[in-house]
Amino acid sequence: MRRIAVLLFAAAMPLLATTAGVPPGATAAVRPVVTIQFDDGTADAYGALPILQAHGMRATFYVNSALLGTSGHMTWSQVLDLAAAGNEIAGHTLTHENLRGLSTADARHQVCADRVDLFDHGLQPTSFAYPYGRFNDSVKQIVRDCGYNSARWVAGVDGRNTFAETIPPRDVYATRTPQLPKSSTSLATLKSYVTGAEQHGGGWVQLVFHHLCTRCNTYAVSVADFTALLDWLEPRAANGTVVLTTNEVIGGPVFPPVPG
Repeated sequence: MRRIAVLLFAAAMPLLATTAGVPPGATAAVRPVVTIQFDDGTADAYGALPILQAHGMRATFYVNSALLGTSGHMTWSQVLDLAAAGNEIAGHTLTHENLRGLSTADARHQVCADRVDLFDHGLQPTSFAYPYGRFNDSVKQIVRDCGYNSARWVAGVDGRNTFAETIPPRDVYATRTPQLPKSSTSLATLKSYVTGAEQHGGGWVQLVFHHLCTRCNTYAVSVADFTALLDWLEPRAANGTVVLTTNEVIGGPVFPPVPG
């Protein structure tokens, strides 16, 4: 019964979420929903907060709870700052392990204990991202059992045959993204992920970033390009292209934490 309730709620909520903030006359079905996401809880990603606030936007931050407070990662205080500002804090395992390479017990511990940690700090995580984008049916089941409403990998939108994830997603525990932005990815390419969806029936565009800095990492976006992207996205809301968090797209109840 729990699974049936999740699926029914998840199927209904996206239709509500995608019309939120869409002006009269705009057609949500043919305009994409964009979600800005940061993986790994990196220290420099905290710098996105004032940029998001300046544009009236919120993002989803997938963090590894056991790494928070360690070198190169955000502190718990910073994560709670993000949450207090309306950003979504989501699960990404304790220590960023490849779940496919672990035993079932160890994988369950990585996923469930991470979610417990987030709850213990006053958060209510409902969204999950697979480290390295690696998963299989067994891993998907673990994510379900630990109480998450959705899970995301890092591929599936190729800009040729598939221009966006569907709303609702075809598989809520394997939601798809465009190619991961790298330090060499141009601002024009980032924009093309959105315009491609606008021109091909809409859907859900998940833009996944890791670092916010200038060429400090292979998977980095510069502050200038990130700011310019949000400058460009902000006025598009007038025509129906809105920015929502993962949870706002997926919806569903918040299930209690499951011991890991």
